[in-house]
Amino acid sequence: MLHVVLPVGLLQCNCSIFGDEKTLEAIVVDPGDDISKITAILDRHRLKVKAIVITHGHIDHVAGAHKLRSLTAAPIYMNERDREQLDMLDVQAGWLGVATPPKVEIDVLATDGAVLQIGGQFLTPWKAMS
Repeated sequence: MLHVVLPVGLLQCNCSIFGDEKTLEAIVVDPGDDISKITAILDRHRLKVKAIVITHGHIDHVAGAHKLRSLTAAPIYMNERDREQLDMLDVQAGWLGVATPPKVEIDVLATDGAVLQIGGQFLTPWKAMS
């Protein structure tokens, strides 16, 4: 299993790319920005994005999700409890003094404990919050 972490965007959010070297499937977690850096890693390893995961609705975790989906056609997953944060991207952008990113459409509303599979590996990006 390939795992690459790269800081992206103004706030240097950690974006993770998980890739299976046999199936060449990948999951991209928190594509906050710098999509060209993300796609360069995907291209270098010949990975095809199977899913885009947003761990929560802060702007630094979601700002590049729309563009990455446009490039890969991969569905976007997010925990159903973060919809309110996602709907406030314009407010978050105002706090940071940046442009509001394109609206992010969530394809799959995940629940706590939801599991994604790439190759023979299982990932659980959503954990119950206490």
